[in-house]
Amino acid sequence: MYGMSGPELLTQLKVRDTLREAERIHQASAVLNERKAARQALSALKRARFWRGLGARTPALPSPTA
Repeated sequence: MYGMSGPELLTQLKVRDTLREAERIHQASAVLNERKAARQALSALKRARFWRGLGARTPALPSPTA
């Protein structure tokens, strides 16, 4: 009726801090996963451009009938 006692209040505050920290960790993890996906996509694009450009730069082989 008068609210929580000292130990109950401390426990409640610790629970709230723990939940807040867990949410912060979850958000940071989501951001890191997004960054990782963006890095991988950029890397795949660079590889595709490299191989496409490499194929365009190679000289044609002389024909065997020449």
